[in-house]
Amino acid sequence: MFELKLFFAIFIAISIGWILGKFPIAKYWRRFRHRSWRKSYMEGIHLLLDDKPDQAIETFITRWQVNAENFDLHNALANLLCRKGEVDRAIRIHSSLLECTSLSKQQVRQVTIDLANDYVKSGLLDRAERLLITVVNSSREFEERALELLQQIYQLEKEWNKAIIVAEQLAPKRSIAFKDKTLSLGKELTEIAHYYCELAQLALADDSFKTAEIALKNALISDENCSRAILLNAELAMHKGQHDQVLVILKQLQRQDPQLMVEALPVLQSCFEQDSSQWLSYLLESLESYPSVAIEKAVYQVLKETDEFDANEFLTRQVKKRPTLQGLELLIQEQLTVLQGTAKENLLLLHSLVQDVLKNKPLYQCRSCGFAGHQMHWLCPQCQSWDSVRRIRGSEGD
Repeated sequence: MFELKLFFAIFIAISIGWILGKFPIAKYWRRFRHRSWRKSYMEGIHLLLDDKPDQAIETFITRWQVNAENFDLHNALANLLCRKGEVDRAIRIHSSLLECTSLSKQQVRQVTIDLANDYVKSGLLDRAERLLITVVNSSREFEERALELLQQIYQLEKEWNKAIIVAEQLAPKRSIAFKDKTLSLGKELTEIAHYYCELAQLALADDSFKTAEIALKNALISDENCSRAILLNAELAMHKGQHDQVLVILKQLQRQDPQLMVEALPVLQSCFEQDSSQWLSYLLESLESYPSVAIEKAVYQVLKETDEFDANEFLTRQVKKRPTLQGLELLIQEQLTVLQGTAKENLLLLHSLVQDVLKNKPLYQCRSCGFAGHQMHWLCPQCQSWDSVRRIRGSEGD
């Protein structure tokens, strides 16, 4: 009897072993386990095909449990939401990914940077900074992207010294070495120069001339062609009362970037306060090398103080030689002072029309993205490019 029971036990064990070998339970368990996400996946695909992206994204988020296997999907969805402007939802997904214990170290660093980017977009700069510093200190992987975001944060917060430190770390990573010579791409060097210029501008506002001088020296070391640093050096010389030095500095600016000479007019005028004839000579010489409405207006104001007839004759000649809306508006304004009756009424109508047109015309434009405005910006408000905004030239501009 015992032998019969033993025989049946062995037979059952062998049968179970054969069944398990023939039909692996793990395989069918995986199929059963993944059946739900496949259904959710197909449901999300159908919603995308039906042009319902928001519902599809919500289906992917709510139905798929976060784990290492579907990390790429969740991360891609979060980045998509961030680009669409739905930063709160992106933060929620990235935070869920960061809480997942099954992610690899590489995945953790990647999602940390993406979460920091979400925080930057939403204005939570302190949180983003903490995450990025953790990434930079923990590994060289993703370091460049982390430093790039840190630089962006310090630029937004106007922490120029920190921005300089980060940009100096980035610069070698974005240069090309040819044998024993390194050719830098230039972007970071331009940015560093402008950070120093920002520090110099703050120092000038506080009359800290020595600090401003050091900052401007460092700016020109970073970028020897930084026109803003040259302009600020002229302003610094003006504050020190070194008028001859101002003219020498601005001669260099005139050769390098003549469009910025218009921005230097207030500094230049202070050098000739006691001698209007020299000021007039300087303006006429500048006008020959760089025709500009702003310089024409300055010449007109000097002539008007000495001889009204010469001033009007000069203005008329310039408008005929180089017609611009701004020059025409000034000419009409002056003609209104001498005309009477119907002619004056008609000219008033034309003057009003020209003023309306000029009111809607921007004076400055970014050469990188096309942003246009009425003020000079060293940092383009739209594309965040340094030193890309200049005065608009032509009949509708300067």
